[in-house]
Amino acid sequence: MKNLMQRLISRMNKPAFQGGVYKSITATPSLVMEGRNGLWNVLKRAWVLRYGYVHFRLMDINCLAYLGLIGFLLIFFHKAVARWPIHVLIHSVMVVGILEIVRLGEKFSQKKILWILRTFYPVAIFLYAWEELEALVPMFFGSPWATDVIVRLDKLIFGVHPTIWFQQFYQPWLNELMNFFYAAYYTFFILVPLSLFIRKEKEETFAALSLATFVYLSNFCLFYLLPVISPPFIPMLQKLQVSQQTGYVFVEVNRIVQAQGGIPVGAFPSSHVAGALIWVLCSLRYNRKLGIAMAPIAFGLAFSTVYMGLHHAVDPVFGYIWGAIAYTIALKLIKVRGEDPLTSNNNTTVNG
Repeated sequence: MKNLMQRLISRMNKPAFQGGVYKSITATPSLVMEGRNGLWNVLKRAWVLRYGYVHFRLMDINCLAYLGLIGFLLIFFHKAVARWPIHVLIHSVMVVGILEIVRLGEKFSQKKILWILRTFYPVAIFLYAWEELEALVPMFFGSPWATDVIVRLDKLIFGVHPTIWFQQFYQPWLNELMNFFYAAYYTFFILVPLSLFIRKEKEETFAALSLATFVYLSNFCLFYLLPVISPPFIPMLQKLQVSQQTGYVFVEVNRIVQAQGGIPVGAFPSSHVAGALIWVLCSLRYNRKLGIAMAPIAFGLAFSTVYMGLHHAVDPVFGYIWGAIAYTIALKLIKVRGEDPLTSNNNTTVNG
């Protein structure tokens, strides 16, 4: 037996003729691991060659992390998601697309179209991530289990169902005002970063979008963990409805918006309120006059979401809380990364 083992080892260690020279091929238990390490090294070198010089800002990391994480989790948690492979494919394509947008934008920064796309693509990510929530939110629990908890919490705190209670105050002029607050919020997505971009405050624009992506996308992650249906889609609350809103311009605008873009899930905490807060805080930090002008709208938005019956009363409350927490974390991150123009030295940045 001893001689047999020696012969086997001798054959495995027999020199092989490769590229004009003999090389010894030794079979060891770590061969598989070495192969894996070799593949990892190849992938690492390929990444460095293509993206090694690219500066990924916090907004890029936020978008890539969110799309990659949700797409990856769908592979394992997809029982309640129809056509889940398509969503995984879309997320994969979007990840590659973002990598290329950032690479090309950085490489050809003198080309305005590429640089605009590299700067503002997160706005498209916001909108897509919001629209796909209806299909993807059930992936963990299969049902909006937290809805009853939030409805009961509303009743426990306020003694009434706030969305129903507010209906006694419906008047055309007040309806218009509340709907104005709600409609004006949608301008924040473009108004804040575009105002900085037009002023050629590049670092401020990226910082604002980095803060916003962190708040919005982390808020969306909470929707997966705490799935709550909005009041308009809860039969019990709809049966208690006593009157409809009437108005002029903004009431009709919001009806169209809700018909086209409204989704039943994604109520708690309110991403509208958290987002409005973050845009105001970004503006107060980088464009103070605009922030002061936007603050009343963001404050009015919290009331309008409940007045219009689109959110439970606790949704905007926790929207403010989450917005403040996420903003604090994100601000710390951009400071550490050297991406906050107010605290970085000579606007130097640290490569992601």
